Amino acid sequence: MRPSAKIWRAKKGLGRVAFWYLGWVLLLVWLALVPGGCRHNNPSRPNILIITVDTLRADHVGCYGYAGGLTPNVDALAKDAFVFERGVAQVPLTLPSHTAIFTGTYPFHNGVQDFTAQPLSDRFRTLAESLKDHGYATGAVVSSFVLDRSWGLARGFESYDDAFAGQEFLQKNIGLVERRAEDSVNHAVSWLESHRNQPFFLWLHLYDPHSPYNPPEPFRTRYAKQLYDGEIAYADSQLGRLFSWLRESPNSLYDNTLIVFLSDHGESLGEHGEKEHGFFVYDSTVRVPLLLKLPKSAGLAVQRVADAVETIQVGPTVLELAGVEDPIQKQFQAASLVPLLNGKPHAPQRPAYSETFYPLNSFGWSPLRSVQTARYQYIEAPTQELYDHQADLAENNSLATKDVTVGASLRAQLNQLLADYPAPAASSATNASSDVLEKLRSLGYIAYRAPAAAGSKLADPKDKLPVFQDVLRATDLIQLGNFADARSVLSSLQRKEPQLYLIPFLLGESASHQAQWKEAEKNFGRAAALNPGFEQARLGLARALGLQGKIAQAKDLLGTLLTTNPQNSRAWFLLSQIEAAADPKSSREALDKVIAIQPNFALAYRDRGLLSVREQTYVSGAEDLSRAVEMGLQDVLTYNSLGICYSRMNRLDDAAESYRHAIAADPNYAQAHLNLGFTYERMNQLDLKKKEYTEACRLDRRICPLVAGR
Repeated sequence: MRPSAKIWRAKKGLGRVAFWYLGWVLLLVWLALVPGGCRHNNPSRPNILIITVDTLRADHVGCYGYAGGLTPNVDALAKDAFVFERGVAQVPLTLPSHTAIFTGTYPFHNGVQDFTAQPLSDRFRTLAESLKDHGYATGAVVSSFVLDRSWGLARGFESYDDAFAGQEFLQKNIGLVERRAEDSVNHAVSWLESHRNQPFFLWLHLYDPHSPYNPPEPFRTRYAKQLYDGEIAYADSQLGRLFSWLRESPNSLYDNTLIVFLSDHGESLGEHGEKEHGFFVYDSTVRVPLLLKLPKSAGLAVQRVADAVETIQVGPTVLELAGVEDPIQKQFQAASLVPLLNGKPHAPQRPAYSETFYPLNSFGWSPLRSVQTARYQYIEAPTQELYDHQADLAENNSLATKDVTVGASLRAQLNQLLADYPAPAASSATNASSDVLEKLRSLGYIAYRAPAAAGSKLADPKDKLPVFQDVLRATDLIQLGNFADARSVLSSLQRKEPQLYLIPFLLGESASHQAQWKEAEKNFGRAAALNPGFEQARLGLARALGLQGKIAQAKDLLGTLLTTNPQNSRAWFLLSQIEAAADPKSSREALDKVIAIQPNFALAYRDRGLLSVREQTYVSGAEDLSRAVEMGLQDVLTYNSLGICYSRMNRLDDAAESYRHAIAADPNYAQAHLNLGFTYERMNQLDLKKKEYTEACRLDRRICPLVAGR
């Protein structure tokens, strides 16, 4: 079982017991100190702004020596900040890295180690919960769906802005849904404007440097040969707007705000054969920028800090600088950075830890762990590695067989760290329950062992790099729509790696894109059998079953998913789609669940609105469909259905506008032309009516008899 932090909650209404003879001044001060009580701006409590820029290498930032001039605004912030020269991410993947930052715990302890994990357990307290309970207004603006609220990081945030343009969900794989820095900074400034007169904690997350690299103009042209750099330069330009707003604020927000700037991980950019991140733990992906700008009142002279420090030290540092004492401090697994800020001699820092279990959980190969100091990095792998950063910045020459003493010392410190914070017992995220296995067997699938049998020697990821590269190549081919080549690559891989569940999963994805549902069922079933804890495979299997009319089997499988993870909004959404035809009531209940878990998911509002249209409850249908439109959904079905609702409500101008939007989304959609013609007829706009009827008839000859003589 995981050790857990006791969750502490503010008690309501304590202010009522204050004695009148204390006077109003004392009463107000007391209320300001009571967690959850009235908030008043307390100069001793700084505002807190944490900015994480996803996938940002430290050595592509100007204040870390990059000569490209990409980050003038971050570099200006660095002049006012402590610059930690060797910030180290605990895991080079977005969700687990942010989970580590905001819980102050190692990934192997909190259980969120990669994207096959379950959401963060409520046994772990978050930094936002702590600050909220101590009087802070708390808000977050995240820029990628991989950080949406269903993963548990929204706890403690009064506002968690994870609303993405609904159209994105129709055009992209759900894991690629994001929004640009401009929109996110606009949302952040809007939130700050409404909270500038009270102590606030805002987390702003920008996703732009994450692949695929597609910066807007003029950055795309300017950095045409280095699109990754273009994304960084664009994100920096938007942060410049935020910093300017803070500096120009009449409340001196910039001076009074503790600003932490960092990244969750870097990007390999082809170094060591890795194109992106997550597979290895070399400096290119685990060394991150880390800046700490104190409030002006702190009065400390800024400096550069050479020690290797961990991103999980952000939480302890923020609470110490804010003067907050909270039960989460018993949960923290690393020390505050405050002792490093005063320039006085200090004891050596514990080596900074990193890990990736992506090779193990996704491929069945050895996980990688590392510890590093300001000079050395030791990587624990089947073939151990040791690098001297002073002599070998690119980490090309391992000294593991030469500097045996250094390697042994760092290995001992790594083992001590793992002993100090033991990993919890294996969870259902990676070990299938007997119920799940039985459900798979009932569908005709055999539950294989994990990719590597217990006790066997796991392959070194370095030796499996060609396989990993082929998996990524097949993934890219699927995204580009080149399904034949993707299948060719995957089929060849499957002969070499028959136990690797990602291969049949990707074959299932390829078949799904081509609506080959029987083939998708076969491959998703194989993937789910090889790794029953991989929810995406079971979701794909349920979808393939449902689209073949195997409704009972699909619902049965989704039931097992929702039993183990009732917060799986994607499973609820798929269940709603499967139920829609035969059981609208159950479909609506499932959509209600989706919206309760993820209130910013536009497709759920659209589908609930479509159910209302079927049920002829047009007022509620218009509410949901208009909400979907407000959230950026611009497809023809949504607009046409919204027009129907407005027409039945006799809001003819609104109906006509909705139909026109539908036609703009798809000029060849005959039904929208027909509906617009009917609306113009009711509005007595006869010339416009005739034009729309003619176009509807041209697009669909079956409509001609309906409009003949009208």
